[in-house]
Amino acid sequence: MADLLLYHAHTACTRVTLTALEATGEAYEDRMLDFRAGENRRPDYLALSPGGKVPCLLANGEHLTENVAILRWLHAEYPDAGLFPPAADAWDEAQQMSALSWIASGWHPSVRAVKVPFLWTKSDTGPVRERGEELVTALCDQLDSDLEQRRWWFGNDWSIVDTYLWWAYTNSEFGGFDLSLWRYIARHRADHEALPQLRRALAREDAAHEKMEAARA
Repeated sequence: MADLLLYHAHTACTRVTLTALEATGEAYEDRMLDFRAGENRRPDYLALSPGGKVPCLLANGEHLTENVAILRWLHAEYPDAGLFPPAADAWDEAQQMSALSWIASGWHPSVRAVKVPFLWTKSDTGPVRERGEELVTALCDQLDSDLEQRRWWFGNDWSIVDTYLWWAYTNSEFGGFDLSLWRYIARHRADHEALPQLRRALAREDAAHEKMEAARA
């Protein structure tokens, strides 16, 4: 199996990647980058991730960025982890990619506009945050309607798409967004936060964050 190292950041979408790695059951290393200290802008890291973003996964020394790509690679390498349901054909695989892409291109930037609007503008952040809330509200309406019909995104079983969705809607709360209006998102959240692979991932992130904070002191 591959020698794995994940670069991640506190509360970032790397929570999804950590959960996927925990689901595989494989041993891996992780390194939390201190964005406040500019560790993601160091030349050695930019050589791996030119945009200075996380996640970045090293597998046997080769690097891969972007959650969509990393999650699909992990699924191909560790099919028994259940990161995605079995695909009967190319159409099923495309549907799985469609779900990931919807979160990455729709949810992710909208949530960032709510959580960290200052990253989108050098002037007044109010309009950015307001527009972000409008977009996240529409996305929550759509997701809540979908989840009324099923427990998990693909039906009866968890997939890593559920973790990506969980990360997206819970991260909006860091910007003060109120999720209490959506009944089925609340059910999905409760089910998801009981998962052992998520609990292990969050414990791993907490340990890395404590270590980083201690190094700052």
